[in-house]
Amino acid sequence: MLFDGRIIAGITVFVAVARTGSYARASELLGLSRSGVGKAIGRLEERTGLRLFDRNARALKLTDQGRTFLEEATPMLEALGRIATPSASADIRGRLRISTDGAFGPPLLIPVLPDFLAAHPRVKLDVLVRDRIDNLLHDGFDVALRFGEPDSRGLDKQLLMRSRVLTCASPGYIAEFGAPRSPADLAERHRCVRMMDDVTSKPHPWNFINAAGDGHTLAPDCGLTFNDAASLVAAALTGYGIVRLLDVVAEPHLTEGRLVEILPEWNCLEWPAYVYTPADAHRSPALDAFMEFVRARLVH
Repeated sequence: MLFDGRIIAGITVFVAVARTGSYARASELLGLSRSGVGKAIGRLEERTGLRLFDRNARALKLTDQGRTFLEEATPMLEALGRIATPSASADIRGRLRISTDGAFGPPLLIPVLPDFLAAHPRVKLDVLVRDRIDNLLHDGFDVALRFGEPDSRGLDKQLLMRSRVLTCASPGYIAEFGAPRSPADLAERHRCVRMMDDVTSKPHPWNFINAAGDGHTLAPDCGLTFNDAASLVAAALTGYGIVRLLDVVAEPHLTEGRLVEILPEWNCLEWPAYVYTPADAHRSPALDAFMEFVRARLVH
């Protein structure tokens, strides 16, 4: 006799609630309404005869029965997941919603995506490139890849790489205004173009570090600010002023001579890039395949 499939569905909801500690968080992860989650837990308790949670207005906690049930149910769900996982890359299917920023997406992620899609032809990717920090849970993203240190509460994150922050200008700017001899020169007699912080709506300060570990921070006056890396590059190429770019963004322009690195002895600051996934979320075969691909191709 087959096991009641409704109990299996209820167990899935139960594990999500137990791991997140919240009906609201579980509803976001499972794509159910909050009331639907509550009803599923109620039905599961009724069918099993177990009291799984202690509930009050301020907290939701597992009972002793609930903890035992979680310990016994989790391995069974994981085993079902392994059975249902496709054995061949070409059989993996699904749609992933990916968030990335202008510094990571165009130079690093997008060039390798055709290789991933060639290996997984039944997977579809929706890639949103924007420099503001997305709320993965609220906006329905499966994974995010970006530079910086955004708020990662409720998220799992893995370090992918570190990129040096370079100070750059066009040859035309250097010919007209000369090259600064120290970070202090930037605030005194140079035009600077800065990146805007999407949270504060103010330009990011410029932090310099040399090989000895000495630091220098300044906030030079700027006639132009932008909120994305592509616009920062475009402004630098016009010859308007000095910019700070990650080396992965600046490299092709430096190689072709469109930009020149300045103050190289002060360009030792490294900026990390991470891959983020919602904590305790169900990992589909498509997401597992994408994460494995990212670790193989982009981690260094």
